[in-house]
Amino acid sequence: MVDDKSTYINALEDFRRARSKAALQHFWANITGKSLDLLPFDEISAKLHATAKSERGLQEIPVDAIVGSVGRYYDFDKNFLPLHDNDSDRWARVKTAMTSPASQGVPPIRVYKIGEAFFVLDGNHRVSIAKQMGFEFIEAYVTEIKTKVSISPDTSPEELILKEEYVDFLEQTKTDYILSGVDLTLTFPGQYELLIEHISVHQYYMGIDQDREIPYEEAVKHWYEAIYLPVVNVIRELGILHEFPDKTETDFYLWILDHQSRLEDELGWQIRTEAAADDLIRKEGKRAQSPIRRGEQHIEEVLEPDLFLELAADSDTKKLLDMDCLFRDILVALNSLDSGWDAVEQAIRLSHCVGGEIRGLHVVGDDDDVDSEEMQNLQARFAERLHEVGKVGKLLIAEGDVSKLVLEHSLLNDLLVLKLSYPPANSMIDRLSSGFSAIMRKSIRPILVVRERVTDMNNLLLAYDGSLKSKEALFVSAYVAARWHYPLTVITIDDGSPGLEAVISQAKSYFERLSIPNTYIVEKGDVTKLVTTAVERFNSDLLLIGGYGYSPLLEVVLGSAVDPILRKISIPVLICQ
Repeated sequence: MVDDKSTYINALEDFRRARSKAALQHFWANITGKSLDLLPFDEISAKLHATAKSERGLQEIPVDAIVGSVGRYYDFDKNFLPLHDNDSDRWARVKTAMTSPASQGVPPIRVYKIGEAFFVLDGNHRVSIAKQMGFEFIEAYVTEIKTKVSISPDTSPEELILKEEYVDFLEQTKTDYILSGVDLTLTFPGQYELLIEHISVHQYYMGIDQDREIPYEEAVKHWYEAIYLPVVNVIRELGILHEFPDKTETDFYLWILDHQSRLEDELGWQIRTEAAADDLIRKEGKRAQSPIRRGEQHIEEVLEPDLFLELAADSDTKKLLDMDCLFRDILVALNSLDSGWDAVEQAIRLSHCVGGEIRGLHVVGDDDDVDSEEMQNLQARFAERLHEVGKVGKLLIAEGDVSKLVLEHSLLNDLLVLKLSYPPANSMIDRLSSGFSAIMRKSIRPILVVRERVTDMNNLLLAYDGSLKSKEALFVSAYVAARWHYPLTVITIDDGSPGLEAVISQAKSYFERLSIPNTYIVEKGDVTKLVTTAVERFNSDLLLIGGYGYSPLLEVVLGSAVDPILRKISIPVLICQ
């Protein structure tokens, strides 16, 4: 009895310390706005729509995983610190029973388990004392509660709101039954109604298209397969969740479609899902360059040069011919000169893709009226020309910096077409002041430069040096030559570099494995002179070449081999960026 009395007195002191600690923590919680409330089981189980329970017997459970109480959540905070002074006697007596040498101990607590979190049914004081004593585990009789979604000990009040919304969504849509194993979790409150709307709208238009009443379950399955999953596949291909690990695929499904809709309303163009996704991520500031790859049109710097040829050569000709169009959506930067329409005509001759569009962009100054009669006539002329040749597209009139807007809008397309009447001169000042040079240095889309004449682009010349960008040009030339059986000539300049033979061998092997006829020439001398001579010799009407090879700063200082070629050549040049 003496030991019990001494233990009881010490326990009272421990209670007072626990109460002081609770008061201090609540003071700071009020300042920071953080909740210290213990989770109420009845409310949580109702929110998560508890469906069944099963006895799991006696177990040792982690003390830190106990996050709530069945009926005493107002007597303790989330750390199980006592909240009321009048609880001192019982708290001290329980601790005495738990710690006194003369005591027979205390029975196991009883808990409900939801997911990985536990709620005390009987034994709140024992848990409070165990936490203050630093116990890692405690014995408990466990009853597991089945819910549509689970929680963990780290689940925050905000996350509980989202889980409640998700359960309500599942109850309303039955998607957990219709789409077994599919996770449609969102991380922002209030968005499930939008997801429900997507399904309802899809069901409505399915009924119109098929002229019948569509059962709800059929509509959900079709929405998932035809609408949701294609967007999610884009999200996975672009690796978006690696950059936003705290978000979900369904988050980005809604964000991308919303962004796509806003872009289409703003621009009047039909925007592909992958283009909208890439634009959204770029504007979020997470990615400096686009990762979109249509076929192997856009090759990232992370791809090893030799690996690219291996991947490309593994394809056969049929696969190359059946591949989706490289340049489905084409952007034409239309200037105010009559000669600028050459770019439109060249884009028309290049546009072969079913469902593709030719989009025009005309940039005016700050003092110009984008809605003037002149601009309206320009748009009408553009629309009329496309209508004459059976093409689809629209001319956008925008106000601002030409280079910036051209680059920004090119990211929503596969190819940029520019009319270049006056290439930048051979001086650093000219390169600095040239809007074309700025676009060339910064663009990550291929650029078709229209020089002095519009051509049918059916006799190809590839300037190949084995660089990463010229390997993209090699792939494009192979695609065009194979798909339309155009003659192809390849020229490599012998500059004496030790790896030249390997470069030539790789390219020849690539064309041979794809069964693409070609004429391959290797010559020594000045690049510009040899390329322009080859154009005349083989009567080429399209030159394909890799883009600028230096960093933007070095390109300004040293210039590029591309610039002198553009100054000398008269045919269109496709520059792979």
